[in-house]
Amino acid sequence: MKETVESNNLSENELFKIIGEVALLFHKGISLENTILVTDTKIIKNYFLGSEAVVKQSDMLEKPIPTNGNIPIVLQTGAIKTSIIPKEIYGVAFKSTTLPIKNHENSIIGTITIMLSLKSQTALQETAGNISVSSEQISATTEELASSAMMLSGNVSEVLDQTQEILKLIEKTNGILDFVNSVAKNSRLLGLNAAIEAARAGEVGRGFAVVADEIRKMAENSSNSVKDTKELISAINDKVNGLMKKVEELTDVANTQAAATQEITATIQSFAENIQIMQEISEII
Repeated sequence: MKETVESNNLSENELFKIIGEVALLFHKGISLENTILVTDTKIIKNYFLGSEAVVKQSDMLEKPIPTNGNIPIVLQTGAIKTSIIPKEIYGVAFKSTTLPIKNHENSIIGTITIMLSLKSQTALQETAGNISVSSEQISATTEELASSAMMLSGNVSEVLDQTQEILKLIEKTNGILDFVNSVAKNSRLLGLNAAIEAARAGEVGRGFAVVADEIRKMAENSSNSVKDTKELISAINDKVNGLMKKVEELTDVANTQAAATQEITATIQSFAENIQIMQEISEII
């Protein structure tokens, strides 16, 4: 009760002096760049500017209070008022909150305004915006990469299918060559038998002997051709098998790349969500 009586006995000048000292403590104690302004109902009683402000400490003392902004509203309504002060007034943008100062009779005798610099907030918002733009660009690029990876995977799978079809065709070709080789062997036997019968026929079978000899030669040539063709097809088969192995490896790489790009896309989306949260926080600070 004693403290209340003593406070009630304080003059307005004494009260504003105490408020000014407390305001200075707040000004020094708040880690953010800040300006604190103390007024009565007519003039500026005291203020403490941050290092970013372009006006001097003595420029505003005992000067009339601003006719616009939060102070006139708070003096009239007694309600706490918060707004953004543009940088044109004090050289830097501030988030301003004005509170009424009341005496022991609950009458409004002045205001105290705390203005927190928005420089860090602006920088944070700009950084978040730049990161957001970069994130969108990366996301678009990643989506293109993912699309290309999926297309590559599809093309590789198609090449793999076609390679398998080639191997099947080679197997069929081997079957045909086996048949031709069998015909050549039989032709060679027929030519040999024909030559034997021609020899038995003597002079009458001489023409038939010539035909039998040609049949044997044709059979031998066919057999040699089949052998050479089989060697060639075998070499082709080895190359195709090697190609098929490479295509399978490429398929694995393409599938891995597609999965990786999907993971990257998911990470970027999460990153974009975090940026949005950071932007919202920067507006609150």
